[in-house]
Amino acid sequence: MKKTIKLPVLFVFLCWFGSSAYLTAASNFQDTAIGKEAIDLGLKFLDNPGDFFFNIHMANEDFSPVPTTKHGDIRWNFFPTTFPLSWANLNLKIKFLNEKNFVPQIDVIGQYGDLLALRYMPASDVKPGFKDYSAGIVFSKTVSEGTQFYWGGKYSNISMDVKLSSSSQVEFGNFELSKISFNVRDTFLFAGITHQKDLNNPTRLAVQMGYGFEYKKIVSRIMISHAHYQWGIDVFPEGLFVIHPFVGWHWNF
Repeated sequence: MKKTIKLPVLFVFLCWFGSSAYLTAASNFQDTAIGKEAIDLGLKFLDNPGDFFFNIHMANEDFSPVPTTKHGDIRWNFFPTTFPLSWANLNLKIKFLNEKNFVPQIDVIGQYGDLLALRYMPASDVKPGFKDYSAGIVFSKTVSEGTQFYWGGKYSNISMDVKLSSSSQVEFGNFELSKISFNVRDTFLFAGITHQKDLNNPTRLAVQMGYGFEYKKIVSRIMISHAHYQWGIDVFPEGLFVIHPFVGWHWNF
């Protein structure tokens, strides 16, 4: 039973990077170009897990404006958070003010997430800690039929404090990982554009770029939003992985 409980936690923290690097290091695979790259990625993740989790956290967010004919939107990101990381999440948008003359549409947006795998970790002296939330405001203005320009600001925070059990700790040469602890938070300004080709069809394109002041992080997003289905990519030029695909569902009201 204990092995079953530890499996999702080990998967969350190590299998993508640390485990692959650790397991391949003992074989000839480490001497190949792919093997060296896998080991390098694993060590980069272990050296700065906060940045990777912060980038993944952004898949849970959607700061594009509420459609002009709707009052709000509820969104759940499926990949890569809920699956495979058991990272539950909810993004909520509320239209605060409709666009009128020179006054832009104003939306208030918030997001919250919880890493469910941590709830199944074996009992220890240190209770696992995890926080994932963001909040912001978005202004949007119609520039032509079906096209909106939008801009705004948001505050994002993700923190984790987990002590690994003795069987889950990672040792790689002189490097040893016995806990994962970080607190990454940043304030972003962003701007983007949405375009809906057919007003009778809810499918629309959203393109967005943003800048985080604390870590000088540049991020961009391209997203296709259908009636209830969203997919796209986030781009982090300085991230462990530059391109992060995502898939989610949403419901307008």
